[in-house]
Amino acid sequence: MDTSPRPSAARLACRPLRSERFLLTGVRLFDPEHGVDLEGDLLVEEGKIAALGDKVARPPGVDVLDDLAGCWVFPGFVDPHVHLRTPGYEYKEDLVSGSLAAAAGGYVTVVAMANTDPVIDSGPAAAWVLEQAARDALVRIGQVGAVSKGLRGEELAEMRELADAGVVAFSDDGRPVTDADLLQHALRYARGTGRPLLLHLEDKSLSLDGVMHEGKWSARLGLRGISRACESGPLARDLEIVRYMAAEDRRLTEGRGAAGAEAPGHVPMVHFQHLSAADSVALMRRAKDEGLPVTAEATPHHLLLTDEHLGSFDPNLRVNPPLRSAADREALVAALADGTIDCLGTDHAPHAPQEKEVPIEDALNGTVGLETAFAALYTGLVLTGDLTLARLVEVMSGAPCRVLGLVEPHLTEAAPADFCVVDLDETWKVTPAHLRGKSRNSAFLEETLTGRVRLTVVDGARRFARARGEV
Repeated sequence: MDTSPRPSAARLACRPLRSERFLLTGVRLFDPEHGVDLEGDLLVEEGKIAALGDKVARPPGVDVLDDLAGCWVFPGFVDPHVHLRTPGYEYKEDLVSGSLAAAAGGYVTVVAMANTDPVIDSGPAAAWVLEQAARDALVRIGQVGAVSKGLRGEELAEMRELADAGVVAFSDDGRPVTDADLLQHALRYARGTGRPLLLHLEDKSLSLDGVMHEGKWSARLGLRGISRACESGPLARDLEIVRYMAAEDRRLTEGRGAAGAEAPGHVPMVHFQHLSAADSVALMRRAKDEGLPVTAEATPHHLLLTDEHLGSFDPNLRVNPPLRSAADREALVAALADGTIDCLGTDHAPHAPQEKEVPIEDALNGTVGLETAFAALYTGLVLTGDLTLARLVEVMSGAPCRVLGLVEPHLTEAAPADFCVVDLDETWKVTPAHLRGKSRNSAFLEETLTGRVRLTVVDGARRFARARGEV
């Protein structure tokens, strides 16, 4: 096992653009995690927030964006779970189209999964993607490295090499790590890298060729169901492994005595992806009460939609894990509100028309989500009173960064200018014409949403701008 010093920090890459000089006037500046909630102006210069507050002085020649008056300014959003399909599946999405979709949704950073072709299971593969992102991407791209070679779950990928190349985390997302011994060894190797493991929960012997949640609606529709145990069973096992590793870590640390500098690092945080079931929420709540180093995410579609919606046989609603019951959805929302679920991940999963415009039994799993995430959750949870706006901003901005060990965007003077501007009053109907990515398989097509991103800024440069009422 490699016991050399930890590798350098994770690398985030995007195309550099010349920093701009502009002023937002009459906006609502809202960064509750850093104590910012005021009406005023915001000045951007040299890639940073040069000033913010009431009646900021207008330097000569500054570009005044007064058409955004009345909008809200939030710290830029961060997505810990997207599929950008590069390399190998660029017909579905690529770094240019995916980063444009992200910018249109207010995201300043997105983290791409490793289930590509070839799989990102080596340092050179990860470095190549990050080099392409540095050339082409409009927002920052982080790359995840695989846990196992080829995602086959048989032997560990080159985890230290991947960390040295700058990956943000390790995950076999799209497939579960079914071998408990392999998972335990992965945790030991990840311990020295400072990177978390992101785990996809699925018992393949239960999911088989299931199409939707197993319940009254699967019975009515005649579609094979997938039970909650398909997710909660693996979660219980993985939590037991984390519990064992935490105890091992304590024993090793105690054994080193006062030689703290020689003691191993803490057990790497394990992050559970796209929770969907009330049983899983209960297990996570107990694990957190116990103090285990675990976090979790939920997706917009699991927080807002249920298995009843599949009565339309819309293939865009076939996702993995499946949309579950109303009771499961309510449990997820409550867990997001109280912090049991830490953050939001869209699981943005683009597919080509020939892969989705087929009978639901034959459709691939997945929905795109970057461009609709904020508006869908603001409409479906904040305006209904189920979630505060402050909590929504937190789970889309600062919280994913804490899960991944990244620097949080924030609205304070001298901070990097990484933010989005949102019109909370604009309503819009989601149609294929509204989506900037290559794929159109959105679970929210034809839905009318409230709240729309007007501007996204990364490193002080405008990466996306939309005029009021523009498609």
